[in-house]
Amino acid sequence: MRSARTSGLIVGALCVLSSAPALAVDEARLQRFFTLMDADGDGLVSRPEFQAGKGAVFLAIDEDGSMTLSQNEMRLSPEAFKQLAGDDGVVGGEEFIATDVASFDAIDKNKDHQIVLAELVEYIANYSN
Repeated sequence: MRSARTSGLIVGALCVLSSAPALAVDEARLQRFFTLMDADGDGLVSRPEFQAGKGAVFLAIDEDGSMTLSQNEMRLSPEAFKQLAGDDGVVGGEEFIATDVASFDAIDKNKDHQIVLAELVEYIANYSN
């Protein structure tokens, strides 16, 4: 269906939480994202935590409470946002949560089926440049 486009939504969320005006890595914001995902507080984000945490991340990004994400809320370039949002120009909650987990595998650099904060920071640094 739209898996190539929707798999990027979680990456977009990561960038939102890590973005400054120039999409520089902001470790404090990434720590916030990581904490939202790390449900058991063990310092690791498993695939199930990653999936389950999408709702919390969506709500954290949805600054105006509209239950949709705008380009301003996602803080992506117009081109990147259009690719994620499609023709309706917004990213809905169900669309955001339904994204596949391809980006989990990309973030999990050492392939141990868990994400640590350092892997997330490294991934965002590479994605943002």
